[in-house]
Amino acid sequence: MKPTDELTVLLMSGSWYGGNAYMTLLSRALRDHGVEVRTPDLLLFFPLTRTALRNRDADVMQLDWIYDYYATDDLDSRRLNDLVSFLRAAAFLFDLLAVSLFDVRIVRTVHNKRSHEGIYPRTERIVSECVFWVADAVTVKCSAAADEIAAAYRVPEAKELSVVPDGNYIDAYENDVSRATARSDLGIDGESFVFVFFGQIRPYKGVPKLVEAFSSLDLPEAELWIVGSPHTDDIEAQVTALAASDPRIETRLAFVPDDRIQYYLNAADVLVLPYRKILNSGSAHLGLSFATPIVAPKIGCLPETVPPENDLLYDPAADGLTRALRQAYESTDLDRVGRANYQRARALNWDRTCELLLDVYVE
Repeated sequence: MKPTDELTVLLMSGSWYGGNAYMTLLSRALRDHGVEVRTPDLLLFFPLTRTALRNRDADVMQLDWIYDYYATDDLDSRRLNDLVSFLRAAAFLFDLLAVSLFDVRIVRTVHNKRSHEGIYPRTERIVSECVFWVADAVTVKCSAAADEIAAAYRVPEAKELSVVPDGNYIDAYENDVSRATARSDLGIDGESFVFVFFGQIRPYKGVPKLVEAFSSLDLPEAELWIVGSPHTDDIEAQVTALAASDPRIETRLAFVPDDRIQYYLNAADVLVLPYRKILNSGSAHLGLSFATPIVAPKIGCLPETVPPENDLLYDPAADGLTRALRQAYESTDLDRVGRANYQRARALNWDRTCELLLDVYVE
């Protein structure tokens, strides 16, 4: 393999997720290390093989979100979606086997144990295990993720997985408004205690459970803000109906432009991420980067992502979320927690991520 500053890397999800902070920051870090990064447009049929043929000088092909290569759920009927997804999955496996014959190193980066909605579990399992089998290397975000992936699939073993944590989002978003300015802009009383959920609202993120837990607490000075775009009309209707019963809950159910993110994070006392299931959380990295205390379950990579000073992680069993919300509300030490979170964010820098990933590329 060439020296790292002479590598050419194909980030296969780069064209799909060009505005994604992870992809943007990873691409920038790799280029800063002298890597030639290409984000090819993904062709409709046999995208891996055809991309390899068009980029014969490429050294590495990185696969991030493979579910997008075959899952279909936007056609007129479930039966048609099932058929098209099955055919696309079969074509993807032939494509994968074909590209494995090329002189390009295939690196699979695992973001989730399974797709969040889990529409095609059997197909997904077959495809994932084939990718694990064919890939020259597989990276995960933390050691807990390595254990979970090894337990969930027949291949690979945990020791065969490379841990490459994500970097921070400090440079990804503007952050120059004060807490007072942010609250004034949003119409929040300066003395209110503000819990914020931020991110796309999807079933696995547990937002309805958060609304119920918050509503059960007698916290007269507290507000809960639910901020983000609903993934479906059903989840939007559910959250809206639940929130309507509690005047302390504010919903902003729409996409938030990048330049507005800082207003919600800087106005918050606590970021709440009530996931039902998760492996890695970009929203947690966002909270760290804005020096915001985080309430979240002790699952996936979260215990390894946040520092020990952020003692607001809860056991997802029973009423752990409710207790964690009260603990955060009653805490007198949130400023220290926020500072520790910011220091953790700085330690999780993209240079370190890139160095670890380059080791995987050339091993």
